[in-house]
Amino acid sequence: MNTKLASFAETLFEKHPTRMFKHEKGKFLEYCKTEFENLGYEVIIKADRNPLGFTSRNLVIGKPDADILFTAHYDTPARNGILLAFNKIFGMLIGGLLFLIPLFFVLSLTSGFAYELESVAWWPEFMPINLRQLIDIVVNVLLIALFVVKNPHNHNDNTSGVIGVYKMAQLIAENPELKNRSAFILFDHEEVFPGLLGSKAFAKWRETNHPDKVNGVVINFDCIGVGEVLSVMMKKEHDGWHKITEHFQNEGLDAKKIKSGLGLGGNSDHSSFPKGVSLLFQRRSLFKALYIPNIHSSKDKVCDIAQIEHLCEALYSYVR
Repeated sequence: MNTKLASFAETLFEKHPTRMFKHEKGKFLEYCKTEFENLGYEVIIKADRNPLGFTSRNLVIGKPDADILFTAHYDTPARNGILLAFNKIFGMLIGGLLFLIPLFFVLSLTSGFAYELESVAWWPEFMPINLRQLIDIVVNVLLIALFVVKNPHNHNDNTSGVIGVYKMAQLIAENPELKNRSAFILFDHEEVFPGLLGSKAFAKWRETNHPDKVNGVVINFDCIGVGEVLSVMMKKEHDGWHKITEHFQNEGLDAKKIKSGLGLGGNSDHSSFPKGVSLLFQRRSLFKALYIPNIHSSKDKVCDIAQIEHLCEALYSYVR
């Protein structure tokens, strides 16, 4: 295993395990800026106005108008792994539906129960709210907590993607011609609803300032630290999708072409670019559908560095 890569990964796991709030992101960005500069790259923390109107801080390594972009998101999710509880059995699409449908049913029952309870239960007259309103508030607070309480461990989502970008930067640093054509971007605000805010902001800036690069190559790493099936995801089919998948298969990876979208690994940052590709390792559920194990939960403590190296070396042999 590459010693420098192992040290980089361990520092992220130990010193930057969560990147959900601004001060955490700031420390992470400064650390990564130094590490990529040590590889011989120019690095900037680029502030881009995102679709919600606030600023995403994207780390740009190399020239932002490069022909090839290698990307990942660096922000980490909230602790809401319970929403993915059925994925291990049914996969991401069916598992998500099987959780959401009963969730909405329970919420409607809770509201009805609160209304009935209000009519029979004693409640102090001096209280500013009634019993039904109190129960509604408690339920809403619990739901909001699913999206604001940070997840303590994020080895796979998406520290693995950041490690993949760093490994590609290491490999390409040794190839001056390819280095001149490549850049590496770590996106902010992928996890913030409605998602992909940092990459959308950067894509809009790039389209405005470098319209000739709109259809450039963008290869995104998302959760590449755990799983046996390499999902090669794209929004729209084109020849490059088939070629890169075949190349990975020839390199000994169990690569599978997937149209990205709800339930199939989600829409990652590649979706912000017309010809973006996202690489994602997944497992097969009990019913053989694909899912990402343990993300958004405290169990996200596994990241196979050797697997990331294998993937990046295979990708390097493709792009060079």
